[in-house]
Amino acid sequence: MTKAPLQQTTRRHSAARFISLSVVAFLLAGCASQNDTQVGDPLDSLQGQRAATERRLATAAADAIQAGKTQEALVSYEKLYQRDNRNADVAVNYAQLLRRSGKADQAAKILAPFAEGKRKDSSRTPRAMLKNEYAAALIETGKFDRAQTMLESVLSDPALADFHPDASNLSGIALDAQGQHKAAEKLFRQALDGWKGDPTSVMNNLALNLASQGMFDEALTTLRRAQIMAPEKSEIARNIEIVSGLRDVVVPKAPVSLKK
Repeated sequence: MTKAPLQQTTRRHSAARFISLSVVAFLLAGCASQNDTQVGDPLDSLQGQRAATERRLATAAADAIQAGKTQEALVSYEKLYQRDNRNADVAVNYAQLLRRSGKADQAAKILAPFAEGKRKDSSRTPRAMLKNEYAAALIETGKFDRAQTMLESVLSDPALADFHPDASNLSGIALDAQGQHKAAEKLFRQALDGWKGDPTSVMNNLALNLASQGMFDEALTTLRRAQIMAPEKSEIARNIEIVSGLRDVVVPKAPVSLKK
């Protein structure tokens, strides 16, 4: 006779937890979209060297962004692009600056001819690098299917192994945004396995992904490790606070016993 109420209570708890985790995923997706460094950093902070897996980000545009001179560089690269819109090196820098200035649609249009093979790449800006940057712009405009197709063309080619970690991270971001958290988690972990340079942005992405799945303790452990490695990144400290607060809301606390 007592089973029915217990089952109803269990179903209520399960439903409440599902709703809570759905809210968590929505809130954390917002955090990820606002994180301006979610696709990695331009420099290897440990060695001061350009990292092969971060070649897409190791550009003059990335350096300008890091130095806080985005608008100044954007004006310069706009002029360079107008003079020679077939130069892959100029195109990728200009597109990065546009994307980081909130103009991802325009960035994608500039990169499409290069990523799709209609215009030549260069030794400094190989096709895989252009594809990854193009995918980053597509992700920011919500064109996830096109981004996934482009990234898969990189990930499926063993000769492009240097670019696989970056592509895995971007693919994880795209899947996470579509609610495919478990598949995204696998890709974030793959990215970390091969990442050369500062991995904290990928760790941040993985942590938000874990929190979306209700794995708050592992998410916080990952974020705290990232904070130790990059204490200057304010978004990591902010996400620790957010995930901690969400854990307190979602995870039921054990009742306090008054028995002696």
